[in-house]
Amino acid sequence: MDEVKDRLRTSALGLSGGQQQRLCIARALANERGAAPRRARLGAGPIATQRIEELLWELKKELTIVIVTHNLQQAGRVSDRTAFFYLGQLIEHGPTDQLFTAPREERTEAYITGRFG
Repeated sequence: MDEVKDRLRTSALGLSGGQQQRLCIARALANERGAAPRRARLGAGPIATQRIEELLWELKKELTIVIVTHNLQQAGRVSDRTAFFYLGQLIEHGPTDQLFTAPREERTEAYITGRFG
């Protein structure tokens, strides 16, 4: 995030997509403690995705991070716990490795294996 630390209050339009995402995270982290949670929408190419995921690994040492994604591979790489929602209903939640390898619910398994979704 060093590359964007001086741009917290300037336009991100001149930055690449990955730099814009890192700036969004930097802006969220710059909030004072106790402020309302911030949301950042992330989506990028493979190189930017890798950098974002590396950043998330560092940040999750000190922060709770919630990611909403349809990218199962990314969820498996960066999350400790996973929740599966279907049509607004919580179907299953638990440790990521358990949910991905031995889901308890048939709908969860169907989604993870690509039978629907």
